[in-house]
Amino acid sequence: MLEVPTLGAASTFVVGSLDTFSACVTSAPPVTAASAAVGDKALAAVAFVVDAAGAWPAQVFSAGLLLLGAALMLFGYKMVRPVNFAAGAYLGGTLSLLLLNIFQPSLDSCGVIVGIGAACGLLLGTLCALKRSSVLTVLGLVAGEILGDVVYKSFLAPSGAPEYAAFFCIGFAAVLLGVLVAHVGDFMVKVSCAFFGAYMVVTNALKLAAPLTPEPSALLAFNAFKPQLSQALDKPTAASLGSPYILGPAVMLLLLTLLGTYVQVRLLKAAQTPSDMESLIRK
Repeated sequence: MLEVPTLGAASTFVVGSLDTFSACVTSAPPVTAASAAVGDKALAAVAFVVDAAGAWPAQVFSAGLLLLGAALMLFGYKMVRPVNFAAGAYLGGTLSLLLLNIFQPSLDSCGVIVGIGAACGLLLGTLCALKRSSVLTVLGLVAGEILGDVVYKSFLAPSGAPEYAAFFCIGFAAVLLGVLVAHVGDFMVKVSCAFFGAYMVVTNALKLAAPLTPEPSALLAFNAFKPQLSQALDKPTAASLGSPYILGPAVMLLLLTLLGTYVQVRLLKAAQTPSDMESLIRK
C-alpha cells in the first residue's frame, strides 16, 4: 500500500538531498583551504556589514529598492535570459539531487553527487535561457498573485466583498496571467517586468514618504493590507480600503506599468538591427 508522506517528512527529505550536495562542496580540499585562509577576515567583514546596515536608516533600503524597481520597470527585457538561466539551473540541480536521493540513497561519492547536480543545473539553465518561454509561466503566476491582491483591495473590498474573496481573486489572476504569459511570450515578459518594477517603486515610494506625513499609517494602507485565512469569514474591517490611499497607489501602479512597458518596447525596437528583422522573417 502506497503511503503518502507527511509535510514534515517530505520537507526533511528535500532538505536532506540539498544538504548532501552542500556538504560535498564545502568539504572539497580547495574550498576547505580557501575557507581556512579567509575565514577570520570574512567573519570580520560580515560583522562590519551587519553593524553598518543596522545603523543605516530604513529609508536607505527603501531608496535602494525603489531604484532597483525603476531599473526593472524600464530595462527588465534585458534580464530575461539571466533570470531564466538562474531559475532553470536551480530547478535542474534540485531535481537531480532529489532523484539521486530517491534511487541511489546510499551513494556517498561527492564527485558523482556534485558532478551530476552541477551538470543538470547547467544543462537545464542553458535550455531555459535559450527557450525563454519555459520560465514565463512562473513569472505570470507571481505577477498574477500580486495583481489579484491589488484588484481585491482596490475594487472588491470597498464594495463589501468578504475577505475570502481575495483568495479567489488572487488564484484566478495567477492562473490567468500564467497561461497568458506562456502563450503571448516576450511581450508579456516586458509587461511582467514593468509590473514588478512599478510595484516596487510604488510601495517603496510610500515608505519613503510616510514619515513626512501627519498620518504615516494611512499612507501605508496600500502596503499593509494582506488577506488572512483566519479572517476569511469576517467582513473587511479596515475603513481605509476604499480611500484615496488605496485607489491612488493602484492607479499609479497601472500608469507606471504602462509607462514601463512602452519604454521597454521602444528601447528594444531601437536596439534591433536590419539583420535581426531578416532573421525573424526567415523563421
